[in-house]
Formats: sequence, C-alpha cells, structure tokens
Amino acid sequence: HINAKCVALINDTVGTLMACAYKDPSTAIGLILGTGTNACYIESLDKVGTWKGNYNEPKQVIINMEWGAFGDNGRLNLIRTKYDEEVDLSSMNPGKQMYK
Repeated sequence: HINAKCVALINDTVGTLMACAYKDPSTAIGLILGTGTNACYIESLDKVGTWKGNYNEPKQVIINMEWGAFGDNGRLNLIRTKYDEEVDLSSMNPGKQMYK
C-alpha cells in the first residue's frame, strides 16, 4: 500500500512536455511520433476561451491537441494517396484516426 494522492492524470504527450520542461524551462511543445502521433503546447491562459477556472494562477496551461482524428471529416482527402486508402481500409477502424 502506497500513501499517495493523485493530483494529475496525463498522457504520454503531456508527460513528455512536462519532463522536458522540468529539465529545460524553455521547452514549448511535446510531440509523440510512434505507433500514434500527438502534440501539445504551452498556451497563455488569457488565450484559452474555454477556461472556467481562476485566471490568477496558473498563467499558462498545456493544450493537448489529440490530433489523431484530424481528417476524419474528409479534410485530408485532397492529399491522400491510393496507399493511404489501402492502409485505411485494412485498419481496425477504417475512416477513423486518419491522421495517425
């Protein structure tokens, strides 16, 4: 039994940004390129229109892009090749997570 309190739940992309920013405070983005892809970045709180918390602190927040579904609405069809279509059709979720 470990006496611990969970104060945050993060994914690999946010964890990458936080770990690197701990070592180098000028770090601005987290990027995952592997079996999947995702990105996150540090944004000034005053530019986040959906924030419902206190505006005094923190002054910045991490925005997790979760961009894997980008293109699911057909916006990437212009640049898709026949190979992209073959891979998509043979995937577990055809038509989903096109960007990944």
